[in-house]
Amino acid sequence: MTPSTLRALTPLLAITTFLVATLLVFAARCLLVGRPRTDSVEARGPSVFGKWLQEWWIWLFDPLVRLLVRRGVGPDSVTFASALVVAGAAALLATGHLSSGGWLYLFGASLDLVDGRVARATGRASRAGAFLDSTLDRVAELLVFGGLAIHFRHSAVLYPALGAAFSSVLVSYARARGEALGAAAAARVGGMQRPERIVFTGLACVLSPLAESWAGPGAGRTFIGAVLTGLAVLAAGTAVHRATSVYLSLAAAERATRTPGRAPFLRVVGRRESRYGP
Repeated sequence: MTPSTLRALTPLLAITTFLVATLLVFAARCLLVGRPRTDSVEARGPSVFGKWLQEWWIWLFDPLVRLLVRRGVGPDSVTFASALVVAGAAALLATGHLSSGGWLYLFGASLDLVDGRVARATGRASRAGAFLDSTLDRVAELLVFGGLAIHFRHSAVLYPALGAAFSSVLVSYARARGEALGAAAAARVGGMQRPERIVFTGLACVLSPLAESWAGPGAGRTFIGAVLTGLAVLAAGTAVHRATSVYLSLAAAERATRTPGRAPFLRVVGRRESRYGP
């Protein structure tokens, strides 16, 4: 194991130990007082992580939420901070600092959980803030995939990075358009949503030095390429699932509200025949 690989793995071991410890504490808390039930988690569709892990991650950031509320930090400030941190992660990824960039991406994207909770805790939730949050989420995600595409521009991993970016945009667009047309429930189906994409992308970068240490030079690149390929395929499947679900839902709603009887043109022809004969 090279010194550079060891340095990259040291944060992984430390953070993994911390996360496992918090998981055990959260599990004990759930046994004593029950699992928290956050509205946003309950409203989400099926996820590969399950509601328990999602609630654990939200609980993990609760101290930060309380600190920001006490300090009077606004939710929009947290949204901008999250985007700036992810932009820094994208810069690290573009320059080849994959493990550091992956950790920073996971942290910066996790701040997206914080801004909404701060907004609700301070009574400052607004449609303008929700729009800003959604827009910067798209920008941040594309910056990360762009950073990976820049770093891997001379290798085959470029194409999975671009495919993941394309599929991710389609997933987000299908939900936004479906909700705007009144098919909110149908627009939330599918498993490869933004949290899943963040975790898979971030962990692939974080674990790439481990792949290098196990399988030799180039294994980290291959590992990231494989994860991005899987992400692109699953996200494309989610986009197709959402688009189909939204279309069928809207079509069913239109059929249910349509006035029975002949089409307008046929009704006009029928009146002419009754007046003048066939």
